Formats: sequence, C-alpha cells, structure tokens
Amino acid sequence: MKPGEVLIVSLGLPPPRLVGDVAAALREVLAVAARTGPSLERPGYAFNEGRSQYHTAAILRRLGGFRARGAPVLGVADFDLFVPDAPFVIGDADRDAGTAIFSLSRLGHADPDRVRRRAQVEAVHEMGHLLGLAHCADYRCAMFLTREAADADRKGPGLCASCRTALGL
Repeated sequence: MKPGEVLIVSLGLPPPRLVGDVAAALREVLAVAARTGPSLERPGYAFNEGRSQYHTAAILRRLGGFRARGAPVLGVADFDLFVPDAPFVIGDADRDAGTAIFSLSRLGHADPDRVRRRAQVEAVHEMGHLLGLAHCADYRCAMFLTREAADADRKGPGLCASCRTALGL
C-alpha cells in the first residue's frame, strides 16, 4: 500500500534547495507527499575508517527512529556510502524498516541542473524500493540500477509503464 507521505531527512549538508527538488520529484512521479524533516550531522557511528565511507545499514536503522504514523523515511546524504559486498553504493533501502538513503557524493557535476536531476532520479529509485519495486531492465526507468552517475543521466526520474502499473499509477 502506498504511503500518504514520506519524511526526507538531510544527513551532512546537502543543499536545502536540492532537498526541495527531491521532494518535488517524489510528489510528481510517485504521487507521494514529501515532508522535510530534521537535518542531521554526518553519522559518526556509521563511519568506517578503513574505507572512509559510511555504512548504509547503520544509517538505515537510525533513520527508522524518525518514522511517524508509518511514513517511510528517505535520507539525503552528502557523503560516500557502502555496503560490505561493494566498493560503494549510490543508495540503499530497507523495505521492512521503511527507510532508504541515497548519496550525492558520486552524483556531483559542474552543472547544478544535472546534479538536481540525478538527485531526483535516485530519490525516486530508492522510494520505489520502499514501495515494493525491484530493479528494472529498462535503462530509461528510474528503477534501473545506478552503478555510476552516467546511469542516472541515462534514465529519467520517471518510471516505465511496467513499474507505473506495478504501483497502480
């Protein structure tokens, strides 16, 4: 069942305007109201010194504490993320916990409009996971796996017909 809203939590110092652009994409693409929540410092508890990255599982567990009235939580981070089996990840989601996160650190570009679009694409992607969508084979769909920033450029913030149908949109 689709939630009525999502809470967006800033981690580190993502630009506030960019967080607003993420909220707008969630409303437009997924028809989910997005509410901006607290801004948090970089999560020292999740930092892995050997990798100089932040472990997503630890962050997702903490974000669960911000769930109110069953609304999922989406974290927007300005630092590099990892899961143990990969050198890095752009984002991660825990559907059971209702939490997701994505990072801007590997989405940077000299063109702020490109960064905005990449952030919107990845926000829709992670929220799509929370709504029950898996990765999509259509490279133009927001649910296509992003391995690098060029993947986010290739796909759009929108969903393909199959993913829209799966969500009843």
